[in-house]
Amino acid sequence: MRRIQLFTFLLVLLALVGCSQDTNDTNKMVIGGLEKDLVLEADFTMVEGDFGTGSMYQLYCPNSWNGSLVVYAHGYAFPDEDPALPSIDELRNALMEMGYGVAYSSYSETGWAVHVAMNETRQLRGLFSGAFGRPDKTYLMGVSMGGNIAVALAERNPNLYDGVVPMCGVVGGTKMVVDYIFNIRVLFDIYYPGAIPGNANFVPEGLTAGYAFYLAEQALMVNPGPAFEMAGIHPVNIQYADPTELFISILTGIYFHVGSFTDFLDRTHGHDFFDNSDIWYSGSSDDEALNAAIPRFTSTPDAEAFLRQWYEPTGKLKIPAVTLHTTRDEVVQIFHEDRYFEKVSEAGYSDNLVQHYIDRFGHCHFTMDEILAAFNEMVAMGESKIGVKPRD
Repeated sequence: MRRIQLFTFLLVLLALVGCSQDTNDTNKMVIGGLEKDLVLEADFTMVEGDFGTGSMYQLYCPNSWNGSLVVYAHGYAFPDEDPALPSIDELRNALMEMGYGVAYSSYSETGWAVHVAMNETRQLRGLFSGAFGRPDKTYLMGVSMGGNIAVALAERNPNLYDGVVPMCGVVGGTKMVVDYIFNIRVLFDIYYPGAIPGNANFVPEGLTAGYAFYLAEQALMVNPGPAFEMAGIHPVNIQYADPTELFISILTGIYFHVGSFTDFLDRTHGHDFFDNSDIWYSGSSDDEALNAAIPRFTSTPDAEAFLRQWYEPTGKLKIPAVTLHTTRDEVVQIFHEDRYFEKVSEAGYSDNLVQHYIDRFGHCHFTMDEILAAFNEMVAMGESKIGVKPRD
């Protein structure tokens, strides 16, 4: 391994030749006073490092860099998982082939660490600038919780970014996705009483998401009928095309409820964050009886504030955005798109928003062609300076 001593010369050289090098080697360079690994490949240069908080990052610059950067925000990881870099090799390579630099991190925390992820994702632009030169334009992309992060950065820091592509994103807000998942648990306990220990507002110690999934699966196999009525009840309104999609949606909701419960409870300092005290559940064969049977839970003001701060979109979308969402997303419902459109319209920025609905089941199930088409459309919107109203 050889060391590069003339770091300033290297940065100038990278800027002049578009990050190109003729070797495949690992070296060192200094960014912000810290020594980082520098990997020189035939077609690109990669810098990797960490924030000193347990969060890893990677910065990629192709030899044919077009001067623009794409910052990617990944989705939710359960709190029992370790921080890890996202596996987006295909997307990253496709963007680099188009000439874009790419940057992303692992986040230093797993779980619903939106505040941490926002700060660390925001820093990627500066790190890339220190390594390769300041990009002319910087674009955001994000999936699921990362879509929420990307929207938050776009709304709060429009001066730093030139466009955003949230995919399967929590664009309706954190409370909206929490309400959906926890109401699935509420209704499951009504239609399959006793199948899973605990309730929507209490997960017994030792109950894992995997075991709750198993228990729910067994209950559905023994008696699938009630699931079909449960699916049509407001406020869950599960979107499905066949029984398999329905059962997967319910089981996914149960898994996320149990898997994320302690995470949210810890982040709200043990205070109740789910509230169904004012919900009228409708669409059943007997709504009066259903609502009489449903247990009611009330959130605390500080827990509600946490959900709003991290993050409830404002709709103040001052840069171009193109969203992608499958119509039968079992984790982040398509209704998030409706909510975000309403907020953007109320804020007066609907000309900056395009929404594409993909008729398909699954969370974040997009083809690479669909993703790149959305990205190119967002770039074109910014370059043309002509807003396009939502469609599809």
